[in-house]
Amino acid sequence: MLTSLIIAVVIIIGIIIIYNQIVGNLNRAKRAWSDVITYEKLKQDVIPQLTELTNNFTEFESDFIHKVTALRESISVLDKDEIDVKALANVETKSNAVFSAFRATAENYPELGSTKIVQELMDEISDKNENVAAAITIYNRSVEHFNNSIEMVPYNVVNSLFTKKEKLDNFHQSGTVESYDYKPNF
Repeated sequence: MLTSLIIAVVIIIGIIIIYNQIVGNLNRAKRAWSDVITYEKLKQDVIPQLTELTNNFTEFESDFIHKVTALRESISVLDKDEIDVKALANVETKSNAVFSAFRATAENYPELGSTKIVQELMDEISDKNENVAAAITIYNRSVEHFNNSIEMVPYNVVNSLFTKKEKLDNFHQSGTVESYDYKPNF
């Protein structure tokens, strides 16, 4: 009788520990997602400066303003409480288009490209993009850890009985994986 009670207590404690680890892993993934959104939204601080700087270059201005507006709109859709990797992929695509266009313009207009302000903005943009990339890497690792925790035994048993959490999606930049010739056979 005492042995059965001890076994039951150990099982209950084990289930509680596993349950808490699943919840903790999900919360880490959510926090990592929130960090990605925070870094994406910090890009918005740079956008007005880019717009102001390029206003003198009317040939370039219209297309650039259109791209900046589209980027702003896509960033504003991101929600720190709802993980949406498709919306993030849209932001990253538009962000790359804006900053590539800006870089190309700075090269095509030597007086624009040589100014200290442009160089500072280019450095700031590069820094913001590196922060986003690092946050995405951390997010993907957190997602992997969470997904492993709900798929592996005995965690999957506890998950199916108690937490009922579903796998999260990793972020993949569109066009990057598809461009590789090599495809692993997992």
